Amino acid sequence: MKVVDRLDCPDRQGGLVRASEASDGKSCTYADGERVHVQLKLIPINVDAETTLQPIEDDLRKLAPIDEDGDHDEDADQPPTPDRPSGAGPAPPSPPTPPRSRDEVNINLPGVHIHAGDERANIRVGGINIDADDKTNTAHIRGRHGRHGDFSVDASDGGAIVRSRSRGPDVRQTLVLASDKPGPDGWRAVGYEAHGPRGGPLVVAVVQSKAEDHDDLFDEVKALVRRNAGG
Repeated sequence: MKVVDRLDCPDRQGGLVRASEASDGKSCTYADGERVHVQLKLIPINVDAETTLQPIEDDLRKLAPIDEDGDHDEDADQPPTPDRPSGAGPAPPSPPTPPRSRDEVNINLPGVHIHAGDERANIRVGGINIDADDKTNTAHIRGRHGRHGDFSVDASDGGAIVRSRSRGPDVRQTLVLASDKPGPDGWRAVGYEAHGPRGGPLVVAVVQSKAEDHDDLFDEVKALVRRNAGG
C-alpha cells in the first residue's frame, strides 16, 4: 500500500462523475445522477483501522436501517381469539395447521442474492460456513479469502450486512449495508471501501446508493480506492 498525502480524483470513474474536489486534496465527491453519491476521503488512523472506521459505520447505519434478526412472529398475523361466554360449552376444535412448505431461503437485496434449502442448511466447505434457515429466512456466512482475509454475510429478508477484512500489514476493509426498504432519505445500500497502510492514512470511499442493484457501483469504487492507495 502507498502512503498517500493527497488524493488523485479523476474526472470520471466508470459511471461516476466528479462533483467536487477539496483544494487541500483530502476529499472529493462523485455522483451518478441523483441515485448515487460517493465521497472519497483521506483519513488519518485513530488508534487502529477498526476504531477509525467505526464512526463511519455508525453514520451509515442511520441512513439504511436494517432488521438484522429477520424474525417474524407468525402469531402476530392471526386475529385475537374472542372470549367465549360462560356456559357456552367446550370450544370447537381448532382447524388443523397446514404443514409448513419446504420453502427455500430466498434473500434478494440490492447486490445480495442468497438461496438455500431445504428448510435449513448448514454447509461448511472450502473455508466457507453457511447457516441458513427458511423459518426465519436468514443466512449467516463466514469465510476466508485464502490466507489474506476474512469475510462475513449476515442476511435476512429485511437486509444484509457484508464485511471483508484483510490480514497482514495493510488495511483492506469493505462494508456493505443493503436494506430491503429505503431509509429515511431513500438510500437502499450504503457502505465503504478502505485501503491503506496499517499506520495510515486510509483512503476511504463512502458510498450511498438508491439503486436496486449496486454490483457495478462497488467495482468502480474499489477501482477508485486502488488508484489512490494501491492494493
